[in-house]
Amino acid sequence: MYKDHRQPEFLRLIFSDLLGYTRSIEVGYDRLGEIIEHGLVIDGSSVPGYALVNESDVLLLPSRATPIIQPWDPSAAYLLGRIHEVSGNPHPRDPRNILRKITSRAAEKGLKLMVGCELEFFTVARKSENGFEPLDHGGYFSSQPHDFSLDFRRDIIRALRAIGIETTSHHHEVAKGQQEIGLQFVEAETAADNIMLSRILISEMAHKRGMIATFMPKPFPDMNGSGMHLHQSIWGLDSSRNLFAASGYCSLSQLALAYVGGLLEHAIDLAAILAPTVNSYKRLVPGFEAPTRVAWGYRNRSTMIRIPFFNGSEKAARIELRCPDATSSPHLVVACILAAGLDGIERGLEPPEPTDKDLYESGVALESLPGSLEGALEKLERSTLMKRMLGDSVIESLVAMRKREWNEYVESTGDPGASEITDWEIEKYMHVN
Repeated sequence: MYKDHRQPEFLRLIFSDLLGYTRSIEVGYDRLGEIIEHGLVIDGSSVPGYALVNESDVLLLPSRATPIIQPWDPSAAYLLGRIHEVSGNPHPRDPRNILRKITSRAAEKGLKLMVGCELEFFTVARKSENGFEPLDHGGYFSSQPHDFSLDFRRDIIRALRAIGIETTSHHHEVAKGQQEIGLQFVEAETAADNIMLSRILISEMAHKRGMIATFMPKPFPDMNGSGMHLHQSIWGLDSSRNLFAASGYCSLSQLALAYVGGLLEHAIDLAAILAPTVNSYKRLVPGFEAPTRVAWGYRNRSTMIRIPFFNGSEKAARIELRCPDATSSPHLVVACILAAGLDGIERGLEPPEPTDKDLYESGVALESLPGSLEGALEKLERSTLMKRMLGDSVIESLVAMRKREWNEYVESTGDPGASEITDWEIEKYMHVN
């Protein structure tokens, strides 16, 4: 029986598959030295995207040397891991390795991406075999007693702080049972790690309380969905200067505008990575504060890219990408948005004029994001930039796996255009982290 909190009983190795779903394996904590020195050989054929059954072995290596005790279950300490081939080479379809390749490309140009995150989720309870309901009737910025999850969010903040993840704020979101945790901006790979760990921590802490925390983008058809808004800025490698900042009130530099231009040019191609599930596209519909049009604007929450008010502060100059959701792979998302932004910088792209129109109401002619996972996959499959930056095998594997998912949905429901939230989606996405 576990007694001494200073010496965990288990060592939990955490990694993600190509789709971004969290995977873990535990060994005795007494094997820590062995794991750090040699890693752990695991069966990659059962993990989507990694290996075929006739070449199944892959090597799981820790990405840091110091394990961290889980504050929500101190019987185990965790290490984040990365996947290598048994030859020792980084596996080309490990999202962490993909991100490291793109950040290295940016570093060669003297650039470093910083990312903060608004992570939204619902707290729900099961009301029937396939039915769920929100745990409260609160709304935006509600207080107790309507904000039933206030104490839960405070415990999340404390636990995140205990494992070294700094937050900006937390509050009740617009929909019933909907919560938001703000994660402080940090370097790209750390930001992706923080999102992955936050999903685990929130899900497991909710489970221990007898409730469900879900990152499903759209669990309820008549309420707002949950996004994963990413605040981004490019800095110099020495972290002394935010290269998105320019002189003048709320001004963005030419480099920032070129970065925005890259994101806008490749937005449709990236949709299947940023919003990767069938259910994602039921969130990206007009009228529920989720973006549907490829546009940008200052303080405009109806656009895909928003420039938040930053009062001339050089440190706070940034852009906010509003279309991703938390069923995505955080490492792959950060890799592909950095790849698109770098393409904009390298080519000196000029974005179109920003819009101040309410795009949910306005009939202004703008491109729309894909309306379904099927449409998004068709665009990703043809993206030359993503194949070049992420690798052909990454795109081929992603498209193949998500197409199977789409086909399962169509076969199950018989109606690929259904707007309601189906039992198939609840079963598939309610418990994903």
